[in-house]
Amino acid sequence: MIKPESIENLKSIIDIVDVIGNYVQLKKQGSNYTALCPFHSEKTPSFVVSPAKQIYHCFGCGASGDAIKFVMDVEKLSYPEAIEKLANLYNFKLEYTKSGSNIRADILEKVNAFYIQELYKNKFAYDYLKQRGINDSTIEKFALGYAPDSMKQFQFFKNANLNINELKALGVLSENGEYPRLIERITFPIFSASGKIIAMGGRTITNHPAKYINFTNTKIFNKSKTFYGLNFAREHILRKKEAIIVEGYMDVIMLHQAGYNTAIATLGTALTPDHLPQLQKLGAKILLSYDSDSAGINAALKASKLLFRSFFEGGVILFPEGLDPADVVKSGNDLNEYFKNQIPFLEFIIEYTIKKYDIKNPLQKKQALDELKEYIFTLPEILQESFVNKAAQYLQISPKLLLIRRSNQPQATGNKKIEIAEASIIKTLYENPHLMDEIVEYLSPDMFKTHRHELSLVYQEKFDDPALLDIVLREDVLCLNMEALKKQIIKLLIPYYQQKVLELKTSNLPTDEKMHKLKILNYKILQLKKGELVESDSTI
Repeated sequence: MIKPESIENLKSIIDIVDVIGNYVQLKKQGSNYTALCPFHSEKTPSFVVSPAKQIYHCFGCGASGDAIKFVMDVEKLSYPEAIEKLANLYNFKLEYTKSGSNIRADILEKVNAFYIQELYKNKFAYDYLKQRGINDSTIEKFALGYAPDSMKQFQFFKNANLNINELKALGVLSENGEYPRLIERITFPIFSASGKIIAMGGRTITNHPAKYINFTNTKIFNKSKTFYGLNFAREHILRKKEAIIVEGYMDVIMLHQAGYNTAIATLGTALTPDHLPQLQKLGAKILLSYDSDSAGINAALKASKLLFRSFFEGGVILFPEGLDPADVVKSGNDLNEYFKNQIPFLEFIIEYTIKKYDIKNPLQKKQALDELKEYIFTLPEILQESFVNKAAQYLQISPKLLLIRRSNQPQATGNKKIEIAEASIIKTLYENPHLMDEIVEYLSPDMFKTHRHELSLVYQEKFDDPALLDIVLREDVLCLNMEALKKQIIKLLIPYYQQKVLELKTSNLPTDEKMHKLKILNYKILQLKKGELVESDSTI
């Protein structure tokens, strides 16, 4: 937490006229300033700022408060985020209680400063960015850097007196502390909404199989809830009421460089329900601008389904095949032509679902019909009518056919009995497929009591199977971070192995074999109680 006295010290140096003047055009009128209110539409100024009292008030809509309240409301930030935003604006160093995050932020800032220095020392890394079309001012704006070899990084950590355990906790080092997460990579600092560095990502320039790497989730960073570039784009999104969501760092950077300053990106994950609260807070139209290859189209289709179902306005922007937004910017093509031809979510979902099938073939036409019906029955009723009518036009069938539910068609009513602990694990893996490699060796479907089939579907990456809808569409089933996921699995595995012990004790196995297996099971239970995951073994 930020110390109260530190907040008071910050308040003492804030000038409300300076702060609000960054957002609206103020006009001096006597001892006060006036402006058109940023919180409601008006033609005659009714928004007044008092430098003497350090407050603002709108006589039209009633909005009022101090500089902190203004930043909270205009940028849709929490109180601590607004404090940190203002502290950055005034170059003021906040003080935190021991449970706060100031030490962590300082460490990440030092590491990032080191990476920035290394970029300019490494001609190959610097030239790579220039070849990608990124200019010097953009490199500086996004604080791009370069992570050198492991030995050089550890030497820096030692010279800078950085704590190894804190570096591990922040994701700078691997969990065992043996190597830095980013080695010989271009570095991209990831910022919170208030402008604090909370994590980093890296792109290989040495042909490493993993082109991009992000820090793992930490106490201050959750990749499934974070947008890259939002700290730069937030103000523009709020003003323009439009956000462009792209796939990667380079797309964000190049779009901003080209003047499209509402661009943001997810961090190595698909757009998930965990991202939606931030988008809803911004109240903006959403434009999806993914790569034009099959993977990009599929990602856009999934994201469009999620956004349309959640009442977001917007559409999809398609570039020529083989090009991504960064390529188009570098080529000098006019992006406005592509943005003018955006496809609304409703039409994109229908058109690109149907494109997967040859609807001249009656059997494939039925498959297209069935896939659209599965999605229709996940929609709120108010959205179903417009979707059904449009889909019927595309398929040239009666709308009634799209409203006939199959006997085994799942209903997204949330009435099906589910086991919340198991369901939360399934939903987490569904929304974050990259976690499966870390989990599958510890958790097999037979360890579940209720949702074995659904876990098996997730492991097989059959994400479109209707059997998963009852879980992934329920709001009472939470998507967990890595730490919570691990704890949830451990809570399920302890009774599972304890039951195995009971069954083994009453079995007819030879004594030697029984004792050997009991020893293994008891060891697993002991490790689980210590908070460690243990590999599953089908032979026990």
